[in-house]
Amino acid sequence: KVVAATTAQIQEFTKYAGIAATAYCRSVVPGNKWDCVQCQKWVPDGKIITTFTSLLSDTNGYVLRSDKQKTIYLVFRGTNSFRSAITDIVFNFSDYKPVKGAKVHAGFLSSYEQVVNDYFPVVQEQLTANPTYKVIVTGHSLGGAQALLAGMDLYQREPRLSPKNLSIFTVGGPRVGNPTFAYYVESTGIPFQRTAHKRDIVPHVPPQSFGFLHPGVESWIKSGTSNVQICTSEIETKDCSNSIVPFTSIL
Repeated sequence: KVVAATTAQIQEFTKYAGIAATAYCRSVVPGNKWDCVQCQKWVPDGKIITTFTSLLSDTNGYVLRSDKQKTIYLVFRGTNSFRSAITDIVFNFSDYKPVKGAKVHAGFLSSYEQVVNDYFPVVQEQLTANPTYKVIVTGHSLGGAQALLAGMDLYQREPRLSPKNLSIFTVGGPRVGNPTFAYYVESTGIPFQRTAHKRDIVPHVPPQSFGFLHPGVESWIKSGTSNVQICTSEIETKDCSNSIVPFTSIL
């Protein structure tokens, strides 16, 4: 089933795309300052709790708290190097140990594991101090892959988190794992919304023909931010951004 996004839905994913974009501000990561224009627009009272960087894999992000929104944000930054390396990317699987038969992209998992210990205890500390707050995980491009892995990791290892107070929003993220992983994500009930923009190639890699599949509800921005389709009926339908394959663009 394909439906047109409502104004409220468009406002929601525009907000999370804007928050994901703040991770590219050098003042935010590694500067630890929440003063960029996008920062103030989307989370005016935001307080950066920590930033994290892995030089080995160029994985970056931050943990932010908003007391007005009663939200703890975990945000992963994408990398320009990922986009430029798409044509040379290797699509190797690693076993996803929490779920029998599930496999995820080896490189995405490795880059995530390099920063997990930098953010995980910080999120736990924030939950302890603010037990009524929700946790929202977001990221753009490669950061979207890490956001999905982080959301699942938080759900599995932090018993205070559930579909009631944990959600994931990704912007232009690649496929992360095999069908077993995708259906596992669906089975958790954790709200997962992913946005694909026009002809962006990133949401179409690694290819389905290599055994990868997207979970989540897709919002496809066809033009501008007012023409948005939401595919709701099945896991990775052909009715949204997959309808333009192979006419995608790396730009």
